[in-house]
Amino acid sequence: MTETPAGGDVRLVGISKTYPHSASTAVHPLDLTVPQGAFFALLGASGCGKTTTLRMIAGLEDPTTGAVLLGDRDVTRLPPHKRPVNTVFQSYALFPHLTIFENVAFGLRRRGVTSVKKQVAQMLDLVQLGEFAGRRPHQLSGGQQQRVAVARALINHPQVLLLDEPLGALDLKLRRRMQLELKRIQTEVGITFIHVTHDQEEAMTMADTVAVMNGGRVEQLGAPTELYETPRTGFVANFLGTSNLIAATVTGVFGGTVTVTAGGTELKVPADRCATTPSSGGRLLVGIRPEKVSLVHADDAAVAGTVPDGRNRFSGTITSASFLGVSTQYAVATPACGTLEVYVQNTGRDSRLAPGAPVVLHWDPEHAFGLDGTQPDAVEPDPVQPDPVQPDAAASTGERA
Repeated sequence: MTETPAGGDVRLVGISKTYPHSASTAVHPLDLTVPQGAFFALLGASGCGKTTTLRMIAGLEDPTTGAVLLGDRDVTRLPPHKRPVNTVFQSYALFPHLTIFENVAFGLRRRGVTSVKKQVAQMLDLVQLGEFAGRRPHQLSGGQQQRVAVARALINHPQVLLLDEPLGALDLKLRRRMQLELKRIQTEVGITFIHVTHDQEEAMTMADTVAVMNGGRVEQLGAPTELYETPRTGFVANFLGTSNLIAATVTGVFGGTVTVTAGGTELKVPADRCATTPSSGGRLLVGIRPEKVSLVHADDAAVAGTVPDGRNRFSGTITSASFLGVSTQYAVATPACGTLEVYVQNTGRDSRLAPGAPVVLHWDPEHAFGLDGTQPDAVEPDPVQPDPVQPDAAASTGERA
C-alpha cells in the first residue's frame, strides 16, 4: 500500500498471531497502513485472520510479533481501555435496563463527565435517533440498535472505530440500508473506520479500500473497483463476485495484447490486465465476469454483424437458466473450456434461450483479465500448441498490471 504521511494512520508492522497450544498461525507477518479518515474493510471467509487482526488493533489479542501504531504512537502493549479505539461488535451489548440516551451517555459518565445532554443529543441526531432517546433497546429494531451502538462508541471521540461484523444479525434489506447509513456516518464524522466482514457486497458498498484476506495473509489490497476489475489471484477473482476462469496457452504478445488458445479457440487479453508477465508457451487463466459476456442464439450469431468483429467468442449449449428478476443467470457448456456462467440483464427475454439451446458467447477483450496459470487454484490448460509467432514478436511483452 502507498505510504501516507504519519498522523492518525493505523500502521501494522510485521504483526502476526500464532497460538502455540494448537501450533496454528492465525495471522502471518503483516505490514498494513490504514490512512487517517479512511473507511477500510478486512474481507475474507471465516478463519482467514481478519477478526484476529482487528482484535490485535483493539488490544483484545496480544500479537506474537510486530507492532501496532496509531500515528507515531506505539500502542502494542497498551490495554484496550487506554487505546483511542472503540469497537462495535455483532452483538451490540446495549444495556437493556437503560434508556437509549443513557446507553449513549454511558462512556461519558464513566469518564466523569457530568454535563452530557448536548453531546448525547448531537450523537443521537447523527444516527437519526433523537426522537427515540427515552426508549429502551428492546423497543428498537435491529438496525436502530446497531446505530445506538455506533453512537455509544463515537461519543468518546475515538481515533479509530472498529466494526466486527456489525450487520451480520440483520436481514438482507435492512443490512443494505445500514451499509449506506454507516458510510454516511463515517463521512460526517471523518474518523477512521476499520470494518471486518465476510460479505463482499458490504465491503464494496462502504469501504474506500478493501484488504482481501486468505489463510492469515492479505491476498490483494486496493479500491473495490480495482479488486473486482483486475483481481490478482483466482481466490480474489472468485471470492469478490464470480469469474469464469479459462485455462489457456499463450501463443504470443503483440503491442500490449496477449493472444492465447483455449480448446483450439483463439482469445485476446490486454497485457496490462494480466497479473503475470505472459510469455509464449506459458500458461494463463483468462478471466471474464459473467455480466460482461453477451449471449445470442446460434441462429442469430450466424447473421453477419450480430457478433462484432474482434470479440472473443465461444460456441456452446445452455444447460440451465435461472430467472432472478433483475437478470437471468445461464450456465453454458462449451466444448472448449467446460461450463461458463453468463448474467443477462432483464431488458427483454428471448424465449429461445432455454436449456438445450445452441448459443454463441462473446465479449470485448478489454474486459478480460489474466491470472497466473500455474497458481494452486489454476486448472489444467490446453496442451501447448505450435507457436506461430515470430521470436521477436513474442518477446515484446506488456507491462505487468
